[in-house]
Amino acid sequence: MLGCSLTNLAAQIRWLPKREKILERSPEQIPSGLDSDAYGHPVLIVTKGMDEKGRVSVLLMTSFNNRDILAKFPGTLPTDRRNREPYWPIAPTPKHPDTGNLLKLKDKRPMDKKYSYVNSQASYPIRYEILEPYKSEDTEDVWVLDEESFSELTKGRDYDKLHGNSWRRGREETPLPLPEPVKEREEGGKQASKASDAGTFDLAKEYENKAWREYYEEIAHFLPWPDYRSCFIFGEVDDPDPLYGR
Repeated sequence: MLGCSLTNLAAQIRWLPKREKILERSPEQIPSGLDSDAYGHPVLIVTKGMDEKGRVSVLLMTSFNNRDILAKFPGTLPTDRRNREPYWPIAPTPKHPDTGNLLKLKDKRPMDKKYSYVNSQASYPIRYEILEPYKSEDTEDVWVLDEESFSELTKGRDYDKLHGNSWRRGREETPLPLPEPVKEREEGGKQASKASDAGTFDLAKEYENKAWREYYEEIAHFLPWPDYRSCFIFGEVDDPDPLYGR
């Protein structure tokens, strides 16, 4: 048995049940922000403990239907490499084809599937009590990444700090002030909305065009055509870029 105490849950692999099962048991504990295909998969806990709501932060795991990552994301273009980059293989899965990364389990234990990947792109808060042992037939058997692998995977990311600062905060954040040009455009949009509601369409259109013109003044040097005033947005010419013409 590979032990893992409740005082340090980090690096532990658990099983996230299917959504229907969670709904039947405790619908109020359905995690937010998860796609439907994330359920019925293992997850990797990346925080040492739980917050006051009993949640841990997890990374999602996948086997790509027991396929190599190159079968899921083939190609050699930069976009192909970017698609593959967040996924960390766990031995005995082959090393990552681009980064060479390879995670290992504690005590040199191999993962039970030929292909297993941890998606490091985003973490999610999930109630620990809805997570099940990775292997239901042996609830005492805990699967854990070794210390070196977990350290490499989480390098530069303090999940415990994020866990404390974002989930435990009960008050709302004070929004940052908008830059003046953006603030003016926002105010112009509000005035346009009020004018439109009052039935004065021309005034609303005037505010809208003013906001657009100010916007294009700011980005004019990025535009592919020389004269932003000829932009089709103002109804003076057709699409100025022939590649996107009719």
